[in-house]
Amino acid sequence: MKLSSLSGIRKLSWAAAIIAAALTVATVSPPALAAPQPHAAGTPSSSNNKVAEAPASAPTRPASLGPLKQSQLEVPGAANPINWVRITNRFSGRVHASQCLDVDINAGGANGSKVQVWQCNGSQQQLWFWWLDGYLESARFRGKCLDADLIGGGANGTRLQLWSCNGSSQQVFWMYANDLAIYNERFYGGGNTVADRNATIPGNGAQVQLWQKNFQSQQWWSVTCAGNTCARPD
Repeated sequence: MKLSSLSGIRKLSWAAAIIAAALTVATVSPPALAAPQPHAAGTPSSSNNKVAEAPASAPTRPASLGPLKQSQLEVPGAANPINWVRITNRFSGRVHASQCLDVDINAGGANGSKVQVWQCNGSQQQLWFWWLDGYLESARFRGKCLDADLIGGGANGTRLQLWSCNGSSQQVFWMYANDLAIYNERFYGGGNTVADRNATIPGNGAQVQLWQKNFQSQQWWSVTCAGNTCARPD
């Protein structure tokens, strides 16, 4: 069920904020937290995984998402969708130099596939196309989007998973300028609910979930362009 409108604060130019985040690594971080290191080669999340570069062009937009929302097309630069990105978690307790938003490929991209953090390795399950109106489509599993599990109702621990792109509000995510958090449209919680990685697992496989915003590093994310394929705003 689509939300009919956003609250006043959510009517900020969040599309422009996502563009800024996608073109540069987020620059605001507490002094105690070192910036993520460059992606290091590592063990992929499955032995049959292969490292792949970002495609040279944008994917065909899933028909189920419909056209870009007119309200966002009115934002300067919105005619160019955000391109291929990698999303890095900045958890200070991580055991690897960098950990990326990753789809567990053991489920083959089926609806409900686990979304986790995994050592950044350049693989396609760590590559996303962030459409300007907020949908994050998987490169490894085309037509599948990052999705907040409705069963969790937005409560702490609500799973983020892979699901067929369907244009629903639980598949819309964005960031604000000067903010390292990722927000979900369906479960916005007045700005108090954000994407979070399970901090009890510092290594590979930590579940990505929604959680009450607590300003801890497991809720901090950096978005970077993958390769040299970023679309820049007009």
